[in-house]
Amino acid sequence: MADTVGTIGKSWLIGLASSLREEHDYAPEVDGVLPRGLKGTLFRNGPGCFEFGGVRKRHLLDGDGMIQAFDFTDKGLRYRNRYVRTRKFLAEQAARRFVMPTWTTRAPGGVIRNVGNKIRSQAGVTTLVKNGCLYAFDEVGLPYGLDPDTLETLGERQVGPPQLRIDYKAHTKTDGRNGDWLLLGVEHGPRTWLNVVQRSADGELVSHQRVAAPRPSYIHDWFFTERYVVVLLHPVELSLPRFLSGLASFTDSLQWRPDKGNVLVVLDRAGASEPVLFSADPSFMWHSLNAFDLGDSIVADFVGYDEPDHFLGEKAAFRAIMCGLQGLQQHKGKLRRYVINLPRKRIIQEVLSEENHEFPMVDAAVSGHRHRYGYFTTAAESTVFHNGLARVDMENGSREQVLLDDVHLGEPVFVRDQEAGPEQGWLLSLGLDGRTGNSFLGIFRTDSIGDGPIARVLLRHPTPLSFHGYWHGR
Repeated sequence: MADTVGTIGKSWLIGLASSLREEHDYAPEVDGVLPRGLKGTLFRNGPGCFEFGGVRKRHLLDGDGMIQAFDFTDKGLRYRNRYVRTRKFLAEQAARRFVMPTWTTRAPGGVIRNVGNKIRSQAGVTTLVKNGCLYAFDEVGLPYGLDPDTLETLGERQVGPPQLRIDYKAHTKTDGRNGDWLLLGVEHGPRTWLNVVQRSADGELVSHQRVAAPRPSYIHDWFFTERYVVVLLHPVELSLPRFLSGLASFTDSLQWRPDKGNVLVVLDRAGASEPVLFSADPSFMWHSLNAFDLGDSIVADFVGYDEPDHFLGEKAAFRAIMCGLQGLQQHKGKLRRYVINLPRKRIIQEVLSEENHEFPMVDAAVSGHRHRYGYFTTAAESTVFHNGLARVDMENGSREQVLLDDVHLGEPVFVRDQEAGPEQGWLLSLGLDGRTGNSFLGIFRTDSIGDGPIARVLLRHPTPLSFHGYWHGR
């Protein structure tokens, strides 16, 4: 695939990797009619600042976390954005330049300034509301808490046992039936340790398990069911000596090793049995769709790549976009399924769709339990920058999609329509219009995605690529 694109395509890329320095608060215009039942706030999190003091970040994952909020109320619609005031953010604002390393961009000053693990949380990947607190997660350290009404940063929040200070994964899980909140933390060192923390719906700490991983691996997302936690260790190896010596950034210390295949670690949520390991063919997973128990088996659905060329390497798309280029992204995110039979210690692997998918989503009410529909971003070609949405019926394989011209569409956040049937409602996708250069929030009916958006909330400016969102109903 060529590293250059047409005029419209290039305007998208520049917009997705551009900083939004100003913090806004205004009532945006609406094109179309907003659904009457859409009442609440969509929170989104992603990188907001990519350059400072004459230095530009080298990777799409390197920007400071910025929360965006779309408030849908009886009084009207409101848009706000505000940076998470992390320790890193405040220190660099005071210095008026970048001073700390991030995923791929090392700190100024050469090897000596980068010896050891000096990466600090940017709080810029996921967000969700729990017991009155808006959380902003990164892949490093503890999450930050914010006031969901004002977006004021409240500081780091301990989500596990008080003495446990580890790197919590950005993706957490909430049981769709009882509201239990599960978190995964990882300790890197001579041995890799997995920490599973479980809290009740009211915030009480229920349990903590710490188990040794069979090998080190970079982990972003994982699975859970009513009875189990499943951690997928794809063959992305981290060279700790290379990273800690300051010779390479964290991302440049990762290597894709397909010869080693995937390893799945299955943990009993109740801690009543020892972990069970399964081997599978190599595939790279950013995001899981959902998993559930089916008799003695676990069904786990996810988006997997044959190779993460868009993420790792000098020509990776996530790096090239910082220069307005497409970069390498030759492998599609295929919809895949594991069926794990525990008594027989057997795993079946399936590719459910060869089409391009990413940012999988289900109705939160079925999270951890059997689902019928999965929702995704999509595109016709092999790219990680999508211009469409898709709904897949996971029972019969039927698929409906919409592809929009000159538009980038982000993760579709599901909002249930309380007046409709199960797993029916709306998808909210933050997009960037290549023709106007501005961003918009598209609202789609889940049962008629192919008809396109029923309404668009029009922003007055572009917003950088936003990774993940959360709907907080009223």
